[in-house]
Amino acid sequence: MTEKHITPFSQTLAFLEKGCLDAELTEQLADVIKGVRDTGKQGTVTLQLKVSLMKGTEDTVTLQSTVNNKVPQLDRAQTIMWSTYDGDLIRNDPSQQSLDLKTVETSNQPAELKTAAGQN
Repeated sequence: MTEKHITPFSQTLAFLEKGCLDAELTEQLADVIKGVRDTGKQGTVTLQLKVSLMKGTEDTVTLQSTVNNKVPQLDRAQTIMWSTYDGDLIRNDPSQQSLDLKTVETSNQPAELKTAAGQN
């Protein structure tokens, strides 16, 4: 019985695209790991290899790679606004009465402490 020798995938990966594919995957994996740590959400790195026979040969193949990643993102904040019949968005509830609020002047001088009558 003859023993098969198959090159390990990791070794083949190091040769693809003259090592550039391995370097790209390393960077993309690092980006995904950072995103996972920042968000606590799942991320992915996907490598697809298309293998084809070269025309006119029976043992020469070409390998075409596609690399995709999905770096998880933080959830974006929501904004509550009110809409009008005209399709406008407004920040304040039109059915709520508005208050005429004014700014109170303050001083940087310490206030005098007062005591209530009959207190020791």
